Amino acid sequence: MTNALIEANDQLLALYALTEVTSDSLDGTSSVQEILSRAQTLLDADALVFETDTGETIATVGRPTGINPPAPTGAVLTNSAGARASTTADITVSNASGLAARLLAYRRHRPFGTPDQKLATAVANLALGAWHTSQMHRDALSQAIMARDHDTASELAVRALPQWQPQINGAELYARSDPARAAGGDLFTYSVVDDVLHFVVGDVSGKGLPAAMMMTNVISASLAAFQSDGHRGPAAVLSRIDAWMYDYLSQAGLFVTLVVGSYDPQEKTVLLSNAGHSPVLWIDGAKAAVVEAATPPVGVLPLTDATAPTEVVLSGGPGNRLVVSSDGFTEQLDRRGNMFGEERLVNEIINSSDPGSTLGPQLYTALVTHADGAEQSDDRTLVILDIHGPDSHSPDIHGPDGRREGRTGND
Repeated sequence: MTNALIEANDQLLALYALTEVTSDSLDGTSSVQEILSRAQTLLDADALVFETDTGETIATVGRPTGINPPAPTGAVLTNSAGARASTTADITVSNASGLAARLLAYRRHRPFGTPDQKLATAVANLALGAWHTSQMHRDALSQAIMARDHDTASELAVRALPQWQPQINGAELYARSDPARAAGGDLFTYSVVDDVLHFVVGDVSGKGLPAAMMMTNVISASLAAFQSDGHRGPAAVLSRIDAWMYDYLSQAGLFVTLVVGSYDPQEKTVLLSNAGHSPVLWIDGAKAAVVEAATPPVGVLPLTDATAPTEVVLSGGPGNRLVVSSDGFTEQLDRRGNMFGEERLVNEIINSSDPGSTLGPQLYTALVTHADGAEQSDDRTLVILDIHGPDSHSPDIHGPDGRREGRTGND
């Protein structure tokens, strides 16, 4: 009885000493190794092995090689002559997070008793706690790295949008894009080549970083196409963008709606080629004409001679205005599920005599007011081109269904 009490007391003291084991390392293997090293002496074990529930060894102390494999807890193994060969303890523990592990303890000289089993279980739980802590640290570190990379990529995507305002003789351009997340798939870009303004407004399918990364590629392709094909008109620019981007988009399972346009101050003419984008509005005072898409979005179907993009020619003067937005404007819901709508957008535009630089922020404010606290459901992009000059003309849209025939991207 006295020996049993002394052994139990020693075990309690050993357990207390074990709980004082700490490690300055957040590496799970080294932390568990330190725990096992201390526990080997406390358990009077020849070897300890700590492994995951899938059998992956995390840490080992002693020499388990050559010792008989684990037997039922507390079992006494004998050799062929009937002499005691080794004893083993096989303990499985788990925590509330569902993480499980196994401690294998080997000892030749005497079997593991009940106090040994309790101490070994405490060792296993302590090792599991250290391993879990290291896993959480690893996951947190990985998430932090991913978040940093995401923020960096988002920042780069946002900076792909023009950070400058073009100076256009006889016209003024307003452009703004507010992503629904840190980065989105809406885009606009422009360039002035030989005094002609070239511009693109688009919306990559999907949301978040994948759409944002594709958006930057579309912007790069657009800027290059302005230089190589801008003199041939928007249809040619659109065809060039499609040639560069179709395989990339289709393989990624994405597409992009695009409006490609140009404004020539000498002619006071806007040329547009619309690949699946809406809404596109041509405003003349209190009248609004919708420029419908004549080409599918880029990435849906390859453009061929049969599907070559065509152009709309908009001839106007002072008071004429081109407004292109993304569906994040018209499809924004309020808290009751009502959309802002294209009709509301048109009314807001035609009822304002303010220039685009003032009207644009007003439209964003109207959208926020409409949402009434509802979450922004999609990216919001708005581009307004105001045309100035001494004479005012009603919009003159050439070609059947508002399309100008005779000039395509393949001409």
